[in-house]
Amino acid sequence: MSMHSVSFQAREISPQSGYSLIELVIFIVIMGIIGTALFSGFNAALLGSSTPELGAEPMQLAQQRMELILAQKRALGFAGFTATTFDPCTSTPPSTQPVCTAIPAGYTVNATPPVDWGGDPNYKTITVSVTGPGQATLTALVANY
Repeated sequence: MSMHSVSFQAREISPQSGYSLIELVIFIVIMGIIGTALFSGFNAALLGSSTPELGAEPMQLAQQRMELILAQKRALGFAGFTATTFDPCTSTPPSTQPVCTAIPAGYTVNATPPVDWGGDPNYKTITVSVTGPGQATLTALVANY
C-alpha cells in the first residue's frame, strides 16, 4: 500500500483593488461642490459683463461720423480740409444730416481736427470719440494724393 500525502497551501487573502462605495459618494459630493462654485462664479462674471449693445452703438455712431468727415475730405480736397471745415457737424452752417442731429440721449460724439501725422503735412490723422453708456474711438489717416 502506498500512502499519499495531501498538503494544502494557505493563500493570503489580498484586499480587493478599487474604490469603496463611501469613497465614490465622497468623490461625487466634492465634485458637486466644486461644480456649483464654478457655475456660480461664471454666472457672476456674466452678470457683471457689459452687453454687446453698449459697444455696438457707440462704434456705429463713431463710424457714421467718420464716414461723414471722410466724405467732406473727398468733397473739399486735401487743401480745403482744415480744422474749421473738416467736420460738417461743427462747420458753419452745421449740417442737418441725422449723423449730426440724431445722436441718442446720453452720448456725446467729438471729432478732433486734423493733425499732421509724424510732422508730415501730407498726412493728417482724425480721431472721432464717442462717450456715454458705452465708449468708442476711431482714428483715420488721410493723405494728400
